[in-house]
Amino acid sequence: MPELIEVELYRKAATRALNRTVSSVLISSQKYLKQGTQPTDLRSAVCGSRLVTARRTGKLLLLEIGTAVVGLRFGMTGRLIVDGEATINELLYTTSEVQQQHIRFVMNFDEGGTLAVVDPRSFGNVELNPDETSLGPDAMHIPTDDLAQLFKRSRATIKAVLLDQAKISGIGNLLCDEILWRTGLSPTRAGCSLNSEEIERVTHTLRNTIRDLTKRGGSHTGDLQSERHRKGVCPTDGVQLEQTKVAGRTSWWCPEHQL
Repeated sequence: MPELIEVELYRKAATRALNRTVSSVLISSQKYLKQGTQPTDLRSAVCGSRLVTARRTGKLLLLEIGTAVVGLRFGMTGRLIVDGEATINELLYTTSEVQQQHIRFVMNFDEGGTLAVVDPRSFGNVELNPDETSLGPDAMHIPTDDLAQLFKRSRATIKAVLLDQAKISGIGNLLCDEILWRTGLSPTRAGCSLNSEEIERVTHTLRNTIRDLTKRGGSHTGDLQSERHRKGVCPTDGVQLEQTKVAGRTSWWCPEHQL
């Protein structure tokens, strides 16, 4: 579930550990390292070096440590813990409790303190020097013209385009449904069917929705969220929501005003 909003909160929390020197790295299992990253390589790359910068592209948190970059992906249930303090207490699809068996990755520092990932369902991963070019531009900053080109070139659904991290990074299922609901566009429409006014509306709504839900505390705080269930109704016009599988994800939308 962690989307752009949650990972940006994680990034801000990680800055509390800037300029500390990594003393050791603990990894719960080789399985939690993305294929191609080895524990020995990771440890030799970061131990003895300082955490210089914490930045983010989409859902990927990037920690610059010495000359290395460590990429953290949080999957569905991952949370960042800095100095024993959880960045986010409430996250959908998981418990707020931090259990030892769910701690997948820990960096200890010479100066004291830790930076850790707790991930009950273990869908996230850690990668040394990830290929950042595989990600599209961050959703919060993508220009309208770039978004227009993505839609015009695609016969895929609007939702599929917005969820494709290689095209635009950071949007997950909850944010996507909220954005399209606020924009008044059906998730099943083809991207190439959008006109210039509709594309401008998507860009404007996308940015405003991210800002709005960031202030509220997460991607799960949208106006549509409480109605994402059977017999749920549109908060705007009271019509029963449609539940449709779009781009492989369960989608909730209003057949009345999302056209």
